[in-house]
Amino acid sequence: MRVEQCFRSGGGHQDELGCRCDDHDERGAGVSGCDKADIPATSDDMQQIDGIVLGLGELETTVDAELSAQATTRASVGGVTYAVNTSDDPTYTHGADFITARGSWELDFNLYNGNPDGGSPYLAASFTGGEYSGGSWKPNPAVQLLFPNYFRPEAEAWLYPDTRDKAVEVNQSDRAVFLAQDLLIKTKGEMEEIEKKFVVELHHQRAMINFKFEDIVRADINESSVRVFVGGVEYTPYNVRTTGTLEFMLILPETSTSSGMRIEYSTVGNALQQPIEYVQEVTLNSSAALGSNNAYCFTLSGKEMRVSPVTIINWVTGEPVSGEYVAVTAYPTFKGPKNSVYYFYYDNKRTDDGTPTGNPVLQRINFNNDWECTIKPDGRIITHIFKTATPSQADWVEYELDDPVILGGYNKKMYIDLTDIIDDLP
Repeated sequence: MRVEQCFRSGGGHQDELGCRCDDHDERGAGVSGCDKADIPATSDDMQQIDGIVLGLGELETTVDAELSAQATTRASVGGVTYAVNTSDDPTYTHGADFITARGSWELDFNLYNGNPDGGSPYLAASFTGGEYSGGSWKPNPAVQLLFPNYFRPEAEAWLYPDTRDKAVEVNQSDRAVFLAQDLLIKTKGEMEEIEKKFVVELHHQRAMINFKFEDIVRADINESSVRVFVGGVEYTPYNVRTTGTLEFMLILPETSTSSGMRIEYSTVGNALQQPIEYVQEVTLNSSAALGSNNAYCFTLSGKEMRVSPVTIINWVTGEPVSGEYVAVTAYPTFKGPKNSVYYFYYDNKRTDDGTPTGNPVLQRINFNNDWECTIKPDGRIITHIFKTATPSQADWVEYELDDPVILGGYNKKMYIDLTDIIDDLP
């Protein structure tokens, strides 16, 4: 087999088809790479793969742990706690729970040469219907995986319970059925270098709807009557818990339209009182389609017949999805060091007596265990962030921001990450 001559790129060697290779003599002895047909050369530099290690979201740095790190979810949205990315959420499968919940699922995997960009997968390292065994997913039937040592490997993957392209079930009231709708994917993209245990981080292919009821007595609602209508299709959502706050979740196709979505439910009737049927219209976003890996959170109020603003978050991380707010909470949410207190001062220079010579009024910002504080700002432009409620004269110079934080304006940002700014404070 003839191997192309290697050249240096960055700090490593690679052949003209993007495979890593070792130094070689004039005869090419000891060289590994790919020939012009993208067939790997036979040498020790072909990497034997024990299997594909999967996780939902960011993975642990130690691959041997074979566990995924927990998502940095927001515990609440606008002061309301939702079930998504909590232990009440069947799709929140991290660590050992990932294998418990999805260990019987099948994996489709494709490997590509990313330098140059390979339009077709390398078939000898790609497979469908892989199964979990011994800490990772492997081809079924079993075959030893040998990956070419590509300089820039790319991969794509699908993890599913039985059929990769199966349509979304309309009745998701059963926990197992609900979880089975949560197909996981990795879109084609660059990976770390080829290693014995090949790590792939997944995200949710579809969209999540998470809504809860407030201002009601749960016993007054006929829970089995709750239905969601999207694009003319009737869905039965998953009831999150049997006691406590009434809350539902629903998984929808990421391409389904959100126009015309409505939620219907009725109260419990008796011999003297007919049940009352409610219909509430909900607009999830400003565009026509639901986003892959997005979770749409909102609250229904039975007494006031209203729907709270819909907040859209990343289903894996819990962070707000930039530019995807339809309506927003009344006040912005600031992100900073968790379980810590800071003090803001604004450009309006508020004082305790309203005069220019009065004592400056600082606004206390208490970041909670989820790194957040939602509060009505005292002004529009934050000019100072202090670590104490009684700053010294020198502090007023030391803690003045080089770039003041402007709230509102054209973009109307409602989630302001101050982590880097606070980290740079004296």
